[in-house]
Amino acid sequence: MPDHIASLPFWEGFSITSFKQVGQSVSIRLEPCPATARICRHCAGVTPKVHDVSWRTVRDLPLVGHALTLEVAVYRVKCDGCGRTGSQRVSWLDPHSRITRRLAAFVALWSERIPLTHVCQLTGLHWSTVRQIHQQALERKLAALPEARPKRLVMDEFALFKGHRYATVVLDADSRQVLWVGEGRSREAIRPFFTWLGIERCQAIEVVAMDMNTAFDLEVQKQCPNARVVYDLFHVIAKYGREVIDRVRVDEANRLRDQS
Repeated sequence: MPDHIASLPFWEGFSITSFKQVGQSVSIRLEPCPATARICRHCAGVTPKVHDVSWRTVRDLPLVGHALTLEVAVYRVKCDGCGRTGSQRVSWLDPHSRITRRLAAFVALWSERIPLTHVCQLTGLHWSTVRQIHQQALERKLAALPEARPKRLVMDEFALFKGHRYATVVLDADSRQVLWVGEGRSREAIRPFFTWLGIERCQAIEVVAMDMNTAFDLEVQKQCPNARVVYDLFHVIAKYGREVIDRVRVDEANRLRDQS
């Protein structure tokens, strides 16, 4: 085994017992270091009792451009502190995970910056695996956010796929945080947002910006009695052009025709 590979400090508590390279793939066999304390993953207590050993196959970050697979021997321990039997705690590998924490962090980071297909090409992972890691990272970020206390809202609709299918998005105008997304653009479709917001926070809404959607307007007036509705300037001008300027142009054309 090459000395520069055997000395890599990537896998705390484990030592490399074999190294194999086939084409563009590398396989490394890891076994627990005898001198390393075995930690119960339930209570974090040190336990000397080993129930048995299970082998896990996991993926790690590519090594010098080569896809890397780890064959890891993980002890199942019997803890005197909590009385549970389970796999030992491994600092760089989550229980039941098929990829290392390092690889998961890499995927979560780059999934925010480049398309998921490119992340798949960088890591060699399947698209569904990359998508799941990206979704879990987003959910953790969302859970860490403080409770939204919006004062001013922005509501808009956007098309889904092709055809007349729409969804609605609601944002906090001050923080620009997306508060809610739901399919549809009717009053019934957006009502779950106000249910989630609750009576107290609805009453605290001061302004709601929207296009000239009657359903939005009516539901906001019902749910947020203290809110002032502000129409999007683009839609106001567009409506003025359609209903006022066009009407004046047609009337003037008819007048000139009658005079001729």
